[in-house]
This record gives sequence, C-alpha cells and structure tokens, in this order.
Amino acid sequence: MKQYDSLDAFLSDFAALAAGAKEKLAGHPGSFVLETKQGHRAAARIDAEGNVTLSRDPDGDVDCYVTADEKDLLAIINGKLSPVTAVLLGKAKIKGNPVKLLTLARLA
Repeated sequence: MKQYDSLDAFLSDFAALAAGAKEKLAGHPGSFVLETKQGHRAAARIDAEGNVTLSRDPDGDVDCYVTADEKDLLAIINGKLSPVTAVLLGKAKIKGNPVKLLTLARLA
C-alpha cells in the first residue's frame, strides 16, 4: 500500500484508486466530504455503477461528513489509524450517516 505524506498527494492519486475499486464500489452509492482542520476539503460521490467523482465542494445532499486534523486523516488513509479508533479517540468527527462510511471502509 502506498504511503502518502500529504492529503494533496492522496487526492492526486484518488481517480486511479477509485477506478481500480469500481467493481467493489458498484451497488454502494453515496456521497462523502472530507474536511481537515487545516482547511482542505474534498467531496466524493459514488454512483450506483461504482463511478467516483471528486470535487472541492459537495454537489447535492451529502451522506457523511468526516472532519479531522490532516495528520490524523493521513494516518487513516495510510492504514496506521483505524477509522473507528479515530472516532472513539475524538481524532475524527463524523456527521451524517456513519453506516455509509463503514460500508465504504470495508470495501477498501
């Protein structure tokens, strides 16, 4: 698994990562927003076929918002911090439907 040293580096690879996971994502539509305390924001929308679009701002309703410090978000992305542990320790906050997010995490 590739390790990322910045959120921008992860987001630049995001389209390729999403394309590689299209079959797993099919049938699990949803929309998600990742926000860092440093001001980064990314919105991802998964359609029923598993196609993922990424933008700066959400388009329409959002199922789940995730807010965290960038270093903690990178630890989650890099597999060094469990998303559940991050929430339990207060390192990440979830607003909206966490079930959608947990489903997405299991597909990764």
